[in-house]
Amino acid sequence: MQYQRGQHNQSQVTSLERPVQPLTNSPELQLIYETAPIGLAFLSTDCRYVMINQHLTEICGLPIANHIGRTVRETVPQVAEQVESIVQAILRTGESIIGIEVNGQRPDGSNKDRVWITYWHPLKDRSGQIVGINVAAEEITERKRIEADLAASQEELRSINIALAERVAIQAQERDRIWNLGQDLFVVSDSTGSILNINPAWRTALGWSPDDLVGKTAEWLLHPEDRERSFAELANLSAGRKTLHFENRLKSKDGSYRWLSWFAVQDHGLIYATGRDVTDLKRAEEQLHILRRELADASRQATVGAMTASIAHEIKQPLTAIMANASAGLRWLKRSVPDLANAQSNFDHIVKASKQLGEVIDSTRAMFGKASAEQDLVDVRLLVGNVLALARGELDSHQIVLRNEIGEGLPEVTASRVQLQQVILNLTMNAVEAMSSVTGRERRLTIRSCLDQPATLTITVEDTGTGIEPAHFDRIFDPFFTTKAHGMGLGLSICRSIIEAHGGKLLASPRNPFGTSFHLSLPISEAGSSGQSSKS
Repeated sequence: MQYQRGQHNQSQVTSLERPVQPLTNSPELQLIYETAPIGLAFLSTDCRYVMINQHLTEICGLPIANHIGRTVRETVPQVAEQVESIVQAILRTGESIIGIEVNGQRPDGSNKDRVWITYWHPLKDRSGQIVGINVAAEEITERKRIEADLAASQEELRSINIALAERVAIQAQERDRIWNLGQDLFVVSDSTGSILNINPAWRTALGWSPDDLVGKTAEWLLHPEDRERSFAELANLSAGRKTLHFENRLKSKDGSYRWLSWFAVQDHGLIYATGRDVTDLKRAEEQLHILRRELADASRQATVGAMTASIAHEIKQPLTAIMANASAGLRWLKRSVPDLANAQSNFDHIVKASKQLGEVIDSTRAMFGKASAEQDLVDVRLLVGNVLALARGELDSHQIVLRNEIGEGLPEVTASRVQLQQVILNLTMNAVEAMSSVTGRERRLTIRSCLDQPATLTITVEDTGTGIEPAHFDRIFDPFFTTKAHGMGLGLSICRSIIEAHGGKLLASPRNPFGTSFHLSLPISEAGSSGQSSKS
C-alpha cells in the first residue's frame, strides 16, 4: 500500500502510549467535533478510538458510544488491517498520510457505494513524541459520481469525435471529387481578389492552370467593359453580400473571351465562387433577340402597311366624290348663265363626302382610343412585372441594371391591359436603345410608382442613356418625329394617344445628370380604390 506523506520530519516515537485525556476534555475541541461538516476522530497509538463525531460514524453505522475506548479491529474489522498499517507507518516516519479512500462499511451494505477520502495526521507532545492520530474524513460520493459521469462523457465524446472524423474524411473525399470532376469553374480568393486556388475545370474552359493564376488577381483576365462592374461586385462580396447570377467576360488563354455566370459568397475573409460558362447560351440569346427584333420590325411594317392601305381605301372614296362634285359645281358656276341650283346640289354632296371623311378619320383615331380594347381593373405591379419579364433578354444583352421600385398595395386602374402593357414595353425598349451606346458609366433602368392622392397613379420609367436634346422635348410626341436613324416617329405618339384615351397623361423630362424620365399618369377608378381598401 502506498501513501501520500505530509512534510513533518520527526523522530520515531518510542513510547506508544501517552496520556491524552486532558485534550479530549477540552470544550473547544468537543464543539469542533460536534459542528464540523466532515468526519473527525482521534486514535490512540494502539488504534483505539479516543474521540469520534457523528459524521465519521456514517462509515460503519455504529453509534459514537460503541467506538470510544474500543479498537478499530473491534468496531470495523473490515478495515482494521489497513488502519493499523497506516498508524504504524505514521509512528515510524512521523509524517502525515493523506488521500486514502474508504468505502462504506455497514454490515447491511447499505452504504457500500458511498466514498470518503481520509487524512491521517500525528499529534505530538512538547517533546515531539506522537501521542495519537487525528483522522479527518470528507465524503466524496458526489464528486466520484461526477468524475465517473465525466469519464463516461469523455468516452462518448471520443466516440463522437471518431465518427465525425470519419464523416469529415468522407465529405472531404466527396468535395475533392466535385472539385476535380465538376465542369463549373471553382475559385477561392481573398478579399482583395487574389486567387488562392482553382479547380481543373479552368484548364478545360479557359486553358489556364493553377500555376498561371494562383497568387494573382483576375483583373488582367477581365474584359475592359466588365472591370468596373466586377470590382463593384467584389466590394459587395467583401461587405458580406452574396453574388447571384453575376455575369462577366474572362479572357481565355487563346485570347478570346468567354461569358461566365457567377455565384459567390464571403466566409471568414475568403471568397468562394463558382462560375458557369454561358457563352453559347448568350450567343443563342443574341440570335433570338435579333430574330425577335426582325420579327417585330416586320410586324410593325406589316401593321403600318395594312393600316395605311385601309386608311387610304376608306379615304379614297369620299375624296374622289369631293373632287368630282367640286369640278361639277365649278362648271355650273362658269356657265354664261350660272346654274346655281345644280351647283348647290354639288356642294351639298361635297358636305356629305366631307362628313364621311371625318367619320373615317374618327374611326382611325378610335383604333388608339377606348374602342380598341375591352377595359377592366389592372394590377399595375403585376403588369409591370410581366413587361420586365418580356424585356429581360434585352436588358441582359445590353448589360443594363434593372431597379423595379413599383410599390406594393397599389390601387388597380381601369384600363386596356394589352394597350397599357404595350405602352410600358415601348417606353422600356426606348430606354434600352437610349443606353445601348453608353460607356464609362452604369446603364440603369428604373421603374417606380407614385400615388398622387387622391385619384392619380404615376409610373415613371427612367434611364441613364444619352438623353433628349432640350430643343426636341416639345416635339418627341408629335407623329412622325424621330431622332432615330431608322425610326418612324409613331411610337411615342401612339403611346400618348393610348394614355390620353384612358384619361391620363404621358410626359417626359430630362434626368440629372444623364438620361430621360417618362411619367405615365392614370386616374384611379372608384373600383380600384375600393379594391385597395379591401386588400388593406
